[in-house]
Amino acid sequence: MNYLNHKYQIVKEANIIIIKNCISNNALVAFEDSGIDLDKFRQIMYYGKSDDTDGSLESLEMDKLINSFPLVFTSCFDNRMKSLFVFIRQYTEFFLPAMISGDLLEKYINRVEEIIRDKKICDVYLSLGNSFPYLSKLLSKIPFINVTKENDYTKKSKYDIVITKGSDYEKDKLWIEKSERILFLNMNQSNIEIGPLVFASKFKIPNIEFDSLNTSTLILKQEESLICFFLERILYINFFELYDKINGIEFFPTRSRICIDRLNLHGYGKLVPMYPINLEV
Repeated sequence: MNYLNHKYQIVKEANIIIIKNCISNNALVAFEDSGIDLDKFRQIMYYGKSDDTDGSLESLEMDKLINSFPLVFTSCFDNRMKSLFVFIRQYTEFFLPAMISGDLLEKYINRVEEIIRDKKICDVYLSLGNSFPYLSKLLSKIPFINVTKENDYTKKSKYDIVITKGSDYEKDKLWIEKSERILFLNMNQSNIEIGPLVFASKFKIPNIEFDSLNTSTLILKQEESLICFFLERILYINFFELYDKINGIEFFPTRSRICIDRLNLHGYGKLVPMYPINLEV
């Protein structure tokens, strides 16, 4: 399956379809619209062909472009790489309007190409006990993530990120041995609490209090899907190093917790004091 590389976008101006480099904003190629369905053309260029599009005008145009500009397309053969390529394109299209500058966009695209080329995976260590029984399965479906649970036989010495329930300050500090990034996740009878995400190489583990989870509390699968939605976004921003490249990052939970009322799903951010490591005594 062939996909247009992530640094290229398809736009239409007047009656002209343009494939442009979104970093330099220069056109790679432009051609007059001759009845092409732009949505279908974007779909197959970004996300691959299907049986329904084979032989279509849009598919034939894509074949011409592959022959003329083979280096701007990537061929993916295994299912994971196909899923990853599509997954990144979806997020890239979503975040592109929020990119702060062209230089930062270029760094992001370089990071994307590095991850695809080197087949890098975000190694996530889950230490949640039995509190979230389906969450690891949901996270494992995300194509850039590899999940290790605390009871798994095979473990690594270091992970990209640890996701754990907050317990007490002295115990939480021990997670620094496993990762430089620790994300706290808790749920009680009233609230879902996600965050803060602590960059442990720069900041002390905060001494924060969580309401302990009552083991008899029913956790709905729908709630775990909601938690996974937030975790997916947080993990993507973290792994693809977007936290200093997009507008609105003040809502990213590095200095706060995302608190969601379980009854009405009202949400808000709760600030958590964070202190640099060099102030620790």
